[in-house]
Amino acid sequence: MVEAEHSIHLPFRTIKIIETPDVEGVYAIAIGVDGELCRLDENWKPLENHARPFPMSIQQAIVVHDVLIATWIDRELLLARMGCLPLDQPFKEGVERGDLRTTRYIEQAILPEGVIWAHVLDAEPLAMTTMDDGFAFVLWNRGVYGFDVTGVERWRAPPPEWPELSHLPMSQETVALYETNSTMEVWSRAGGCLRLSKADGSRIGNAHFELEGALSSVFGTETQRILMLTDGRCYQYKSGSRVADIATKGPIQHAIFFDDSTWILSGWREEISLDETGVTVQKQSEVVVQHLVKDEQLWLLTNDGLLTHSILTE
Repeated sequence: MVEAEHSIHLPFRTIKIIETPDVEGVYAIAIGVDGELCRLDENWKPLENHARPFPMSIQQAIVVHDVLIATWIDRELLLARMGCLPLDQPFKEGVERGDLRTTRYIEQAILPEGVIWAHVLDAEPLAMTTMDDGFAFVLWNRGVYGFDVTGVERWRAPPPEWPELSHLPMSQETVALYETNSTMEVWSRAGGCLRLSKADGSRIGNAHFELEGALSSVFGTETQRILMLTDGRCYQYKSGSRVADIATKGPIQHAIFFDDSTWILSGWREEISLDETGVTVQKQSEVVVQHLVKDEQLWLLTNDGLLTHSILTE
């Protein structure tokens, strides 16, 4: 269980914390379930009141140097946005949700408040990742795009396809992008992996992995990949070979490679460590959405907005 004397309550239910090493005076940002954003100091304390630049949840978010690149999506209103927010100043409060319902034309489209640049998206953003000094993302049925940090397109590639998996349900749906030193990996829900050049988006090669379920996310190192399935199953690969297959209580929210030896998995009311000696599980009363490392100490974030020292590796 968590240690109450080593815990910090964030001002909202938080789904993700991203560190900001290139922003002076800001240690990280916290992202809330309803699109709230807040800058944090080195003690995980808010630097100012949080704000909601756009009245919908944030689908994807990455930090590139001193800016936040994010996508917002609302399936009920059929609206999607992409925007870039500066991290060297407080976030700004945007419009109310009702204001979006009255906007009928794209030239009148409301954008997130305080953005450096923003785009109205005509397709659902499926995945996004940093890429050198820019970023890449996938739009449903449109393709893969490489952008620089100013929002200018560098290259685009056709919609990813895995013909050898076409007999499987949702086999052509992208669920993750993963950046390596030289390539961009595009991952399919059925386990397909398409490698693209980071320089121009050209196709380098493809492969597929046998999965007993649907892929939800991918984490990795230079030689390893952790494949998470929607039901909580987890596969570990080293140099292309599967070395571990574990079942958990529910969907895994996040994974980090800790101390150059151990995978830490943020599970469904449990923390999980996976290394060469086996699997260790620490039960929690809340859903663990993320683990972070600060000053060589492992922290856990639960879905009630509580940050706590983890005892999993102690």
